[in-house]
Amino acid sequence: MNKNRKLNVLCSIVGLFVIIFDQAIKFSILAFIPNGTHIAVCPYVNLVLTYNYGTSFGLLIPGNALQYYLMIALMFFCVAFVIYVYTKLHRTIEKVLCSLLIGGAIGNLIDRFMHGAVVDFVDIYYNTWHWPAFNFADACISCSVGLLILYNLITTKN
Repeated sequence: MNKNRKLNVLCSIVGLFVIIFDQAIKFSILAFIPNGTHIAVCPYVNLVLTYNYGTSFGLLIPGNALQYYLMIALMFFCVAFVIYVYTKLHRTIEKVLCSLLIGGAIGNLIDRFMHGAVVDFVDIYYNTWHWPAFNFADACISCSVGLLILYNLITTKN
């Protein structure tokens, strides 16, 4: 097996791990935490079952079925585009980070089909200020995008 094929297998495993782990956590949250219940994990962090019907951070909540299906179509397009970009990458770190992004996006798409919304459960707060609830897939997406940007800023020559 050549080096590129081994890397693609590794990245596929990373993406599948993100999807499976994300869905397993969400299954557990749905099974054991009633909607709206807050369970303190440590200071400033709660577990809470919420549903995100919109896009990132609960923005752009669809008002009707057409908007909902357009949002899902846009998400499919974005995943397909990232998969296309992945095929053009040559650096290992970029491919691994891209596979985290793809896995997280697919994990959230699965939620949209199974629950009509994304299942979120991590509540980070300070006093009365709460960051929008998120999940493992969201964390993989955000971290991978941030690290990809940072990596490209560091490695880009002037």
